[in-house]
Amino acid sequence: MLVITPPTPPTFGDYLTHLRRVGITEGFPSGEPAVSRPKSSRTTLAADAGIGVGYLIKLEQGKATNPSPEVVDKLARALGTRDVERQHLHDLAAGEPPTQDHRSRPVVTAVHREYADNLHPQLAGYVDEAWNVLYANAEYARIFREIVSHGNVLVWFFAARQSRQIMVEWETEARLTVAWLRSHMGRRPGNKLFTNVLEELARYPDFVRMWERRELLTERHQPDMLIRDLDRGEQLTLLVQVFHFPDPEQPLQFYLGTRKNPTREVNVDLTN
Repeated sequence: MLVITPPTPPTFGDYLTHLRRVGITEGFPSGEPAVSRPKSSRTTLAADAGIGVGYLIKLEQGKATNPSPEVVDKLARALGTRDVERQHLHDLAAGEPPTQDHRSRPVVTAVHREYADNLHPQLAGYVDEAWNVLYANAEYARIFREIVSHGNVLVWFFAARQSRQIMVEWETEARLTVAWLRSHMGRRPGNKLFTNVLEELARYPDFVRMWERRELLTERHQPDMLIRDLDRGEQLTLLVQVFHFPDPEQPLQFYLGTRKNPTREVNVDLTN
């Protein structure tokens, strides 16, 4: 019997080791330039950060936990991190459980559903920070075929064949969502919300490939999303925003996609 090991949740030691070894960080597909930094040995990084090599080894191996914010900042400066990487290090170093119990999915009320429905024909819906689809208005469900039945945005990306037809920039959008998931997990260490999702996504080699890149995002890389309306044979440009709504402390997100000008497409394959 094949035993599937789920992708490893982010930890401070793992991410610190990754940053030290990565050398050059690719820019995200939005066109962001790559960040150039040399690979660093433990001896060099420890000296640059002003900490002992032995302590650095313990940090990387997870044998020393909860480093102070001052130590994290020293390591981040020595590594030449970007702001999002520095924040992720701080999130992982804090290592504190959520202040509230978010083991179950957030509640989407009747008022929330009415709000999303009233935005039709724009695309609107609610997802949690693990990208579970909590509610989708009719247009969201129509455009993103089968996303409601799959129940999770990332599972839909990797399990639904039509996702690659619908998402014009499938690779970019999938990487973005994976990177966003990693950032969410760093902010809420130990949160059970993500456990089942990671176990499910471990089945898909493309997800594992993207997860192992350890990319991070905390918002969309660009406002436009290119999609195909398979029912009407159109390519659409959506202006997309994802909001923490109504309470930014809750792991509930509101997706809103508003149409720009559609472009009629021919030869859209509707057979799959």
